[in-house]
Amino acid sequence: MTPKRAVFTTWAIALALLSGCATQSTHRETAPVPRSAQYTLTSDWVYPIKLGFGKYLGSYPLELGAVAAQNGVTYVASSLGRVIAIDESNVKPLWDISLDMPVTAGPVLTAQAVYVALSNGDVVKLKRTNGDEIWRFSTGAAVENSLSVTDGIVSCVNANNRIFALDERTGSLIWRRERPRSNEFSMYGQPSPLIVDNTVYAGFSDGFFVAYNQTNGTALFTRELAPKARFKDLDVQPVKVGNAIYVASSSGGLYALAADDGKTLWQRDIFGISSIRAFQDSLYVSSQSGIFRLRKNTGETIWQNIIRDGALISPIALGKRYIYASVQKFGLVILDRIEGDTLHIIDNGSDFTSAPLLQNGALTLLSNRSTVYRYTVDDTPI
Repeated sequence: MTPKRAVFTTWAIALALLSGCATQSTHRETAPVPRSAQYTLTSDWVYPIKLGFGKYLGSYPLELGAVAAQNGVTYVASSLGRVIAIDESNVKPLWDISLDMPVTAGPVLTAQAVYVALSNGDVVKLKRTNGDEIWRFSTGAAVENSLSVTDGIVSCVNANNRIFALDERTGSLIWRRERPRSNEFSMYGQPSPLIVDNTVYAGFSDGFFVAYNQTNGTALFTRELAPKARFKDLDVQPVKVGNAIYVASSSGGLYALAADDGKTLWQRDIFGISSIRAFQDSLYVSSQSGIFRLRKNTGETIWQNIIRDGALISPIALGKRYIYASVQKFGLVILDRIEGDTLHIIDNGSDFTSAPLLQNGALTLLSNRSTVYRYTVDDTPI
């Protein structure tokens, strides 16, 4: 495997205001239009991933894995069945292992370990230094997009609507709870549980949101969100700020709930939400309706950038200067964080669904052709 280094030029795409009246003085809807302005982008390196098992018939699948990075090493988990630790200084693998089936969640890093989940429902802990397997726990059904490691607990929700709390050190089961499986059509994946303040917050495909005691799994409150929505499932990791927790239903919109009892503080109808991020007085939300900046206390729209109507937008990376998102069959989109303007759209000929990773001065992407791209950017995460 030979990494490639290059500096190339792509065309910048600038913002134009969408014609029409806004309902509020601060509410702007925006959509990108081409402009003849050149933008030079530096590619640090490109790293293609080899197939880790068997052969695919036809095209490569969507990448359900992701990238993580720390201390000069980029860790990538791929639907091709591989987990790789890449030395960023020379773009060579420190280790590269095959798990014989698609990785569908992770990698999640701790000081000593890398955690991933597989399409068969296995949660696997690997040693960070060499990739050796430390333990493996079978949940019995696929774990997709769902994996959290906090306060000594590894937690996930599987496709059978079961939530697991595992001992981070040994992989043994601490507790397990279950919601009824939904008989209705639902969107892809399950949300990663949020573990904070001795509470595990989790969403399920039947539209219920539950807060559990972290130690013993006792339900602290249970809320059904958007019972009349076409797609009830909750597929996005919640976000907690103060006494509010922000939760998304696939077609039921965005909810701000009281973190202690689950009562609704406010609700917004935003379809197909893929991520929620909080910073200062704002929420940044990616969805099939575009990317929003909302007032955290009320849900009022500050700005909305449509990007591309109905497009699948990845979870965003939030920087001090910019917002980064992968838009399927469109490219990597870079927005101004404050104003919401579309600054650049980068199309390198490869589709993306995996969330971009922003570090200090670097942006890393995993494409649906299972290739890792690393760019230099003038930004830092918040």
